[in-house]
Amino acid sequence: MRGSLLGLGLAALVGGAGLVPAALGSADPPAADPVTATSSSVTSPSPVDGGPVTAWLDAALPGTTDVAAPAAVRRELTDAGVPADRLRPAEDGVPAGTLLAVVGTAPPRARVVAGFDRYGDGSRLLVVDPAPAEPTAEELDRLRSLAGALLANPTTRADGAAATVLQDATVDARLLALLAAVTASDGVGIAAFPALPGEEGSASPARRVLLDAMGDAPVPGDPAATERLRSWLAAQLPPYAPDDVEVTDAGVLVSFRYVSGPDALVSGATR
Repeated sequence: MRGSLLGLGLAALVGGAGLVPAALGSADPPAADPVTATSSSVTSPSPVDGGPVTAWLDAALPGTTDVAAPAAVRRELTDAGVPADRLRPAEDGVPAGTLLAVVGTAPPRARVVAGFDRYGDGSRLLVVDPAPAEPTAEELDRLRSLAGALLANPTTRADGAAATVLQDATVDARLLALLAAVTASDGVGIAAFPALPGEEGSASPARRVLLDAMGDAPVPGDPAATERLRSWLAAQLPPYAPDDVEVTDAGVLVSFRYVSGPDALVSGATR
């Protein structure tokens, strides 16, 4: 299989939706108005475990995406060992594409991306997207069509919670396009859409999938099928190229890092 099969597979699934990686675009989601962090976002900080926060930053965000935070929260995070170069002041507003760390309640219209417990008062440290780029009506229809086509395809194996995620179409557009293409070509077993630690119960679309079969062959039980899947994934081009691919005992874990508007990236690549 080659990366160029992605657009062909998607077209076969949705009758001409035509996500074509050869038409790649570098367009980012439309810039949002800056969001100002208010002092009400911060209550008396108590310690937070910096280990899970740092691990989440490394696994969830592109290296170019930093997190804004009011001074008290920045101090709490750096004191807990979170690298200072991943943080920026929020006092003068939060630029588009930057996430915001707050304590307690998320700002209005923000999307909670991750949350971490704090010691002492029972409050939580939240990492939010203050101005998330929501899919257009056309993009939402495309998500639902692809998810429905995946479930209807007899070569797709997805049960329980994984099937529910597809039924709800709560999957990152980049990941859903990738799954649709590999299903159209070979069929796939979807074991789960595991969230990163800290993202459990968040409103963000699933960005990670655990694949346990390719066609009729189990992965990683069948080394040839596993290598074929890895090679196919490695051949994909942005925005469909996964950020991380890991072979585990339970299957092949495919991950995309958080972006505010994945639907806009996919739309830009199909024009």
